[in-house]
Amino acid sequence: MFDGKSFYRVIKVIVLGVVLTLSGCQSTALTEPEPDILSLDTTEATTPGFASDYFSDYLYQNVGVTDYKFTSSLHRTSRTAAVRVSIDYGYATIQGTGTYFKWKGHTMVVTAAHLFALGGGSVMHDEALITAPGERVLGRLVYIDKMVDVAVFAVPAMATRHPARFNRATDFPIGEEVVYSGFPGANSLLTFEGVLTGDGYDTDIAMQSFAWGGSSGSGVFNSRGEYVGILVSIMVGPGFQGSQLVGSVVYIAPATLIDSALLRHRLDKLKRAKNRGF
Repeated sequence: MFDGKSFYRVIKVIVLGVVLTLSGCQSTALTEPEPDILSLDTTEATTPGFASDYFSDYLYQNVGVTDYKFTSSLHRTSRTAAVRVSIDYGYATIQGTGTYFKWKGHTMVVTAAHLFALGGGSVMHDEALITAPGERVLGRLVYIDKMVDVAVFAVPAMATRHPARFNRATDFPIGEEVVYSGFPGANSLLTFEGVLTGDGYDTDIAMQSFAWGGSSGSGVFNSRGEYVGILVSIMVGPGFQGSQLVGSVVYIAPATLIDSALLRHRLDKLKRAKNRGF
């Protein structure tokens, strides 16, 4: 989208990457041909004596949420509802973050639709591996909207997670403080604060915070504990020798754009099918 007439125009980066692991390779950038769709390469951590990916997995599997103190219930909610979401293509795995909810008698994980960047996204068919400390479950895709960039998986109840309330924010005042937790790069779970700053790309909301590859799908909560939406992208702007990432400008897909009636219909349908033994 950088042309002679609008060099300073924001390019959406449908993100936040996505960790792409290929056989025999390290983390690799996933790049689509169109400039609107670009996933970020992830930077390996440099912890002495450990391969960063194994070290991160060790921490995540062995350090429980009870080992941390929280300054507010909002930080606790954000962190204890966060999960890793992995989609395995056989030759590659894309990873992001999701939020674990309990709603209308169902347990589900909400994440970003662009985790299906390599294909797929078949409702009631495709699955994802949902990971939490000491626990892994399979989620079944029940809802996806690639335009809004949101996907929802039905999951079994998770013993190590505390589900957040699916109470969606309906207004987004500039200056409101927000919190999200995710898995950027090779890190274990990290919690970030931010401030809503106005309209973002298309229907998205802009937030001043930090995010990079692996944060895709993180749930953003406001100061009232309401679910603002799904972290989906960051800004790209002009740099010294071309475009550069502006990781402090982060975009959120509003959770109000999730079709509640359709989501509930799909969740109920899947539950009935399981009860019949399918």
